[in-house]
Formats: sequence, C-alpha cells, structure tokens
Amino acid sequence: MTFRVTATAVAIAVSVLALTAFALAPPPSAEAHPLGNFTVNRYSRLELYSDAIRVRYVLDMAEIPAFQEMDDIDLDGDGQPSASENEAYLERKSPEILNNLHLTEDGSPLDLRVLTRDISFPEGQAGLRTLRLNLLLETAGASSLGAIQYRDDNYSDRIGWKEIVVQPADGTSLLTSTASMEDISHELTAYPADLLSSPLDVREAHLSFDASGGAAAPAVTAALSAPQKAPSRAGAGFASLIDTDNLTLPVLLLSLLLALGFGAIHALEPGHGKTFLAAYFVGVKGTTRQALSLGLTIAVTHTIGVLAIGLVTLFGSRFILPEKLYPGLSLASALMILALGLRLIAARAGGRRSLRRILAVIRGHGGHEHNHSLAHGHTHGRSGDGAPPWKSLVALGLADGLTPSPSALVVLLAAVSLNRIGLGLLLIVAFSLGLAAVLTLVCLGLIYARRLFDWMSARKDSTAGNPYLGRLAGTIGSGTVLFRAAPIGGAFALIAVGLVLTVRALSQSDLPIL
Repeated sequence: MTFRVTATAVAIAVSVLALTAFALAPPPSAEAHPLGNFTVNRYSRLELYSDAIRVRYVLDMAEIPAFQEMDDIDLDGDGQPSASENEAYLERKSPEILNNLHLTEDGSPLDLRVLTRDISFPEGQAGLRTLRLNLLLETAGASSLGAIQYRDDNYSDRIGWKEIVVQPADGTSLLTSTASMEDISHELTAYPADLLSSPLDVREAHLSFDASGGAAAPAVTAALSAPQKAPSRAGAGFASLIDTDNLTLPVLLLSLLLALGFGAIHALEPGHGKTFLAAYFVGVKGTTRQALSLGLTIAVTHTIGVLAIGLVTLFGSRFILPEKLYPGLSLASALMILALGLRLIAARAGGRRSLRRILAVIRGHGGHEHNHSLAHGHTHGRSGDGAPPWKSLVALGLADGLTPSPSALVVLLAAVSLNRIGLGLLLIVAFSLGLAAVLTLVCLGLIYARRLFDWMSARKDSTAGNPYLGRLAGTIGSGTVLFRAAPIGGAFALIAVGLVLTVRALSQSDLPIL
C-alpha cells in the first residue's frame, strides 16, 4: 500500500511537471507563427561620413497591414497602384515618417532631408502584396566627436522587427555605440530564424564617432532597389492554396485535402497547448462522444475566430488594430484554463477534504486513511469519476480555438481581394477540421490506452506463478497508477499553465513575431 501511495504521488508530480513543460514549450524558431503576417517592420542604418550623417530607412509592411494601407494608396480602387498614386502617397507619407525620426547632437536637433524615396509591393502570401518603403535621408549639421542620439517613433503601436545599424565610412572611427554594426536582417529582406521567437526591438541608439579622417558622403545617383518577393513567413503553404490557378474540381478537392493537412500540422506544433488540453480531457475520463464534441467545438471556434478578426481587419481597423485582439484573446484563453484547473481539482478531489488528503499524500503523511481515499475516492462522488460536463467541454474548446491562426486570416483577406470568398471559407473550414481531427485522434488514442491499462490491470491476478507475466502486470499496474493520477496532475498543471499565461498576457504590450 505504501508503494501505491508513493507511486501515485510521483505520478502526480511527473504529470504536473511534464504537462506544464509541454504546454509552455516555445514554438520552433524557424516558424513565424502566430503574428508574422501582422508585422510592421522598421530598419535604420546610420552612415557616418566626415561631412554628413545619412539614414537609410526601410519600412516593411507584411500582408495584413499592407492590405489595410492599400486604401490610402490605390485611391481609384482599381487594385493596381499607379505611378502617380505611389508618388502622391510618398508625398504624404515621407513627412509623416520624418516627423517621427529624431536625430540630435549633444541634445540639439538635426534636420533630416529626403534624398531619395521609393515604394514597392513585393509579392507576399496568397497573392497578397506586401509594402516596402525606402528613404535615404541626410543631415549635414553633425560634427566630429559629437554625441549623437537617434530614435525611431514610427508605428510604435505595431508589432514587428525593429533594427538600427551603424556604418562608419572609410577612415571614420566609431568611438561608442549602443547599436550594432552588424546588419542582421539585411535591410529587412531576410529575418534570422533563430531570432523570430525573440525579435530585435531596437528603437533608439546613442553613439559618438571621429570622422576627422573619414570619407565624404558620396553622390546619390539612384533610388534603392527593392526585392521582388517579401521575406518568407510561416503559413505560406496553406496561404498559397487560395491563389491556385485553373481551379477545377480535382484541384479543389486536392486543395481542401492539403488544407486539412496544414490544419493537422498546426495542431501538432508545440507551444499552443492544444494537445496538452486534449490529454487533460482524457485524464478526466471523457467518452468517445465527448472527444468528438471537443474537436468539433475547437473547429467551430477557430473558424468563427478567423471570421471575426477578418471583419475587424476589413471594417474596424481604424478603431482597433486586429493584432491587438490577440493579447485579449490570449488572456481570455489563459483565464479559462485557470478556471478549468480549479474546477477540476474541486471535482476530482471531492471538495476541500479530499484536496487536503491528496496534499497530505504528496507530503508523505496520512497513513491508511489517505491510501484508502486514493484507492477508493473515485466511488465517493458523482463528479469525481465521471466525464466532464458539457460546459467544461465547451470552455475547453473555446480555450483551444479562441486564438486563430494568422495564416487562415491571410487566406480570408486574399479570398476577399481575389473575389474567391467561397473558396476561402472552404479552405478555412478544412484547416479547422484538420486541426480538430488531430486533437480528436489524440483524445481517442489516450481513451483506449487508458481502457487497455484498466483491462490488463483487472487481469493481473491470473499472472500468479508466472514471473514474466508478473513483471508485465507490475509495469501495467504502475501505468494504471499514472492514468488514475493524471486528472489531479492535469488539474495542477492547468493551474500552473493558466497562471503563467495570464501573467504573460497581462504584461504583453508588444507580442513577438513568432
């Protein structure tokens, strides 16, 4: 009996640690999920010459902000910005950018003037354009050995990569600098995969330099060249399905099948907590029907979330930025997880008395009374051994599907832009169903695994006299202890995850690109 109590305590501890670590595991750094398509990225390179300081400024808008900005560029609404429309936009936009760039020497402001300016629309995901604006700015007021301060306040409320680089000319000595001399993103054309989970956020630089023997600023002959394609972002495979040519019935069926696959891959990515919540659901002895209901709830919630944020992007972005909804959705999801954990502890432990017994077992005290409560506590309450009520299933599904994939939102916006709304909706539904299918399969697999352990454990008495079967029965018995402890371990793990995610959501003023 002592062994069983110890094994149960260990099982609970392992469940809490393993499930919490799994739920909080960061996503792979090579992926730009979830907000890469929302980003407004800024780059400044301070070029130090003997007679001037030049600022090479690049603004890179991903698909969603570029889609929103197009209303201010394509004034005739024909979908193709003309040269005159581009020039008019630059005429309005350049002073706005300059007003938010602050360059000072020893506290005194330096005036920047525009030498060249250019705008282009590199091809992005799903046939959508991105926006790339290049400015070459110059000030001739700086002197050698001066203390220079530079600050970029453009789009301070938007998420994205923010980089400042210092480049001394030949013969110029950089004395001090808070900014790097290394161009990490190559002027916002290639974002390093290992930094996407923690993107650069450099908006200000302080430096001093000696340009007494440095080269003078060269003459400007042409505007900066722009790449033909936008930097790669996560979700490109799924987003490309909306831009399929020759949409015949076989191609449509293949596209829907691929959308299912992309949804399944999305469900398996770490850091989302979906698989963890599904495993927890199985821990509370859910049924096959409830596993299917949970998957359907997640699919419906994810689809509705995409449509809701899509409507905000299309019609409400002047009042609320769509990416600002994600922290709120994350907070709501975290609070649901926390509430579910607290509710499960109350339900599985049979109230405060049973909770005190379990804590006593974990501390190694309590004797036979606590052993008895663990061995037979599942018979003392209707909620302790039963499957979760439908309200908990709905809350669990909402917590999983509440924050939709931005690549699905890109598909929706591209569908509107290409007048393929029907296809876009079908792809989003297929993506959501693929996501739900994986979660359902995980639930069903663990349900039947638990039933197998219970069945094998019930037959362990028939192994008497056979040492090999006896060892197998002992292993199965340990596994059964783990399964029986999983609900309590899952409850404590959910509370831990909910607390961490709640704190993270409350303190999240600027979401990572991820």
